[in-house]
Amino acid sequence: MNSTEALSPVEAYKAAHEGAVWVEHAGRGMLHLKGSTRLELINRMSTQAVGKLQSGEGAATVLTTDIGRIIDRPIIYASSDAVYLLAGEGHADGLARYFMRNIFFNDDVALKDISNETLVFGVYGPRAAEMLAAAGFPEVDLPLHHWRRNEIGTAQAYIHRTDPVAGDGFFVTAAVADREAVVDALSTAGIAPIDEMAYDYLRIESGRPRFGRELTLDYIPLEADLWADVSFSKGCYVGQEIIARMESRGKLAKRLVRLRPAAPVAAGMEIIADGRNVGRITSAADGPAGPVALGYVKTSALTQGAVLSCGGIPLTVFGS
Repeated sequence: MNSTEALSPVEAYKAAHEGAVWVEHAGRGMLHLKGSTRLELINRMSTQAVGKLQSGEGAATVLTTDIGRIIDRPIIYASSDAVYLLAGEGHADGLARYFMRNIFFNDDVALKDISNETLVFGVYGPRAAEMLAAAGFPEVDLPLHHWRRNEIGTAQAYIHRTDPVAGDGFFVTAAVADREAVVDALSTAGIAPIDEMAYDYLRIESGRPRFGRELTLDYIPLEADLWADVSFSKGCYVGQEIIARMESRGKLAKRLVRLRPAAPVAAGMEIIADGRNVGRITSAADGPAGPVALGYVKTSALTQGAVLSCGGIPLTVFGS
């Protein structure tokens, strides 16, 4: 096995839970916004208060429709003269068009899709920070979504703290031309490469929602447990009225939960309780620790402790 060959599922799982692994997120694109009102634009369009982000800081925010449904959950990174926006898988072009439709005559914003120029690696596991420091990223003690620039040999790369998977999480981004230098640095530090399938298993096990699966127009941010990405004290944004109403009433029709099926299930399958449809599987995978899944379940079924099943397969809610 060479240094960049992905591990087997069992090896990947062991490495992720005992050390650190890296995966290339080839589908995640990056937008670049310049202009004096770049943060104001994102602030008025999304759920998080991002208008005062300083260089080196970042935040997750949610773009929603006027009825509060999820369009995407981009991660925002502020620099001294620009904003970089990490889009959901395969959605950079759609997100760019969405922003362009909402840039008005009094906005000073120039937007460019730099996805084809940018590499995005995810680094996950309990020793991710320690091993990234060994790879040449000395500033690993970062708040969530904040970032730093580093020199990796002759290459320039960026480290971003992100949502933990299997214990911890970082993104490493770089120019396409610097791929070899970054991969060499990660591999030399002992960070093991995994493929997309192994990553998805870890993501589901860790309860992390994904664009196109849990993050779709069928759901609102609070149902997806994205409370930390929503400011309830900022000014108006698209979808605010619906989201604020649901927060003030304290009642959600359904919630995203982690599930352990007794046997493998598939995304799209209905979740049943007492003979009634109470939800749907949104992500599912089978792996070294057995089948895992994510799904939205009616809150009433969860609070009543109803027995859940899917295609006759018992489901156990865990980690909630």
